[in-house]
Amino acid sequence: MPKELTEKFSTMPPHREVPAALRKLRAAGFRLFTLTDNLLEVQTRQLTNGGIVDLFERRFSADGVKHHKPSRQAYAYVEKELGVPSSQFCLIACHTWDTLGAVAAGWEAALIKRPGNDVLGVGPQPQVVGNDLNDVADQLIRRYGAKA
Repeated sequence: MPKELTEKFSTMPPHREVPAALRKLRAAGFRLFTLTDNLLEVQTRQLTNGGIVDLFERRFSADGVKHHKPSRQAYAYVEKELGVPSSQFCLIACHTWDTLGAVAAGWEAALIKRPGNDVLGVGPQPQVVGNDLNDVADQLIRRYGAKA
């Protein structure tokens, strides 16, 4: 990735509702992790610049296993690192290919339908669909209950 693009990408702010929605999930007892196709260094800068890096227990990059999402190996990497079975994960994403890969790997998935994005009519479907992360967080808390 060209350096200028990497710099711009790593300084993009999160959507407005993201910090509060992440805090809501944490308060409800959800453990939060990231899994990105970007390098860990880029992800860390982006989350730090957005003021949300500390909301995640741990951060993962598909680069650590050399297989990008939606490859099964990317999801298996996180399972192995955490010692948690696939059935205990729910990936939240705004990209349908990420949710397709997660569901195919045995994870649950939640799709954020940002403008111009929607579920696909084919393949494994996300169990939760919302218009923003706050909507998805509310649905996940209702679905699984507060664990805190």
